[in-house]
Order: sequence, then C-alpha cells, then structure tokens
Amino acid sequence: MPMFSVSMRTSFSLILTGLILAACAQPAPRPQVIIVPEPEPEPVVVDTYRLDEEERQRRYIADILYEGMRALRADRLMTPPENSAYHYFNRVLSFEPDNQIAKDGIREIAGRYLQLADLAGRQGQFTNAENFLRRAEQVDYAHPGLESANRRLHTERERTHSVITLNTREVIARAGSISTQLRALAKEVVDINAFVLITAPNDEIGRWMYAQIQEELGEYRVRGDIEIGEQPSVRLVRTQS
Repeated sequence: MPMFSVSMRTSFSLILTGLILAACAQPAPRPQVIIVPEPEPEPVVVDTYRLDEEERQRRYIADILYEGMRALRADRLMTPPENSAYHYFNRVLSFEPDNQIAKDGIREIAGRYLQLADLAGRQGQFTNAENFLRRAEQVDYAHPGLESANRRLHTERERTHSVITLNTREVIARAGSISTQLRALAKEVVDINAFVLITAPNDEIGRWMYAQIQEELGEYRVRGDIEIGEQPSVRLVRTQS
C-alpha cells in the first residue's frame, strides 16, 4: 500500500478545507415558489330559449292590454265581442290572473256602464238603463257602485210622469209636427208642476224645443234642463208644489 508523504497529506487537507469554505461562502438557494393556478369557473349556461319565450309572452300581453285600453276609450265595452275591452282584458287574465292593469280595466268597464245607466235613467230611457246595469253586473258583480246605481234608477222611475220620444229627423228639421207635439205638452207641464228634461242632438235644437213649450205658456216660467243625446225626447219629472 503506497504511503503518502507528510507534504502530500497537508496539501490534500488544504484543498479539502478550501472546497468546504467555498461551499459555505455561496448564497443559499432561493426557495422555489410553486404557483397553483386557480380552477376555472364553471361556464354559466343561459337558457336563451326560455328567456326568448318569456320576452315574447311579455310583449304579447302588453299588446293585448294596449288594444284593451283603446277599446275602452272608444266605448267598445263588450261589443263587438272579439274587439271589445272586455274581451281583451279577460284574455290577459287567462294568462296572468293577477294582472292588475287588466283587473282595473274590467272595473272601469263596469263603471262606464253605470255612467250610461245614470244618463239613460235621467233621459227616461229606463229599459236601456236596466240593460246597462245588467251589463255592469255581468262584468263586475262586486263593483261598489252597483247598489247606488240601482237606487238612482228606481228614484228616477218614481219621479217620472211621462216620457215623449220624438222623431230624430223631424226634430233636426224643426218640423211643424214636432212643434205641435211640444206645445201640446204645455198644459201637462202646468198641471203637475213638472220639471222638463229635454234631450236633443245639440244645444241649439234643445233650446228650440224648450221655446216651443215656453211660448205656449206665456208668462208661466217652465223649469227645465237640456241634455245632449242621440234620441230626442222630453221627460216630465214630478216636483213638489
């Protein structure tokens, strides 16, 4: 076995020591940072068909409500059946039973019928007034104005002495036959101390009708009023003496 000299052992020791010192002098390696990527979010699935269907439904209902309001403003309340406010609002309620606009529209239809019943009752058109009341009840049987409207019609019936319906064309022409009919009422007006309610196509003709009665009575002052309506008539209303 070869023998190392003292000088060789010394050199080896020095080299080994130098290597150790050099290794210690080098900076420590940086810690390795491991970046873990965040998981990608799951894609949101949008049911575009369902959204499109809901939008179509919303627009469809809005269109029907618009037609219903147009019909209401035009007094197409229940007729014609397929183009009336009643038809359109009920159609909406068949899709959306809680649609407030449609519910309010139904109530407005009934309210309009009550107005027409009052007008017909004042003009002595009692059959028409009853028909309007029946329609109001058919549309909205719980309408709060139904009971009072029926009472008003009953009162108008009780107060009415007579109603004379006149020919529309002859009234517009101010025919002599109409003047004769009106003057013939004069004595009856005095006998029962009547209030005279005249229904005429316009105010001018209404004033002419009133003048025919007044001229027949001379100084006796006829109490009366004029309402505009399609069917000319004169209603004699009983009053207290």
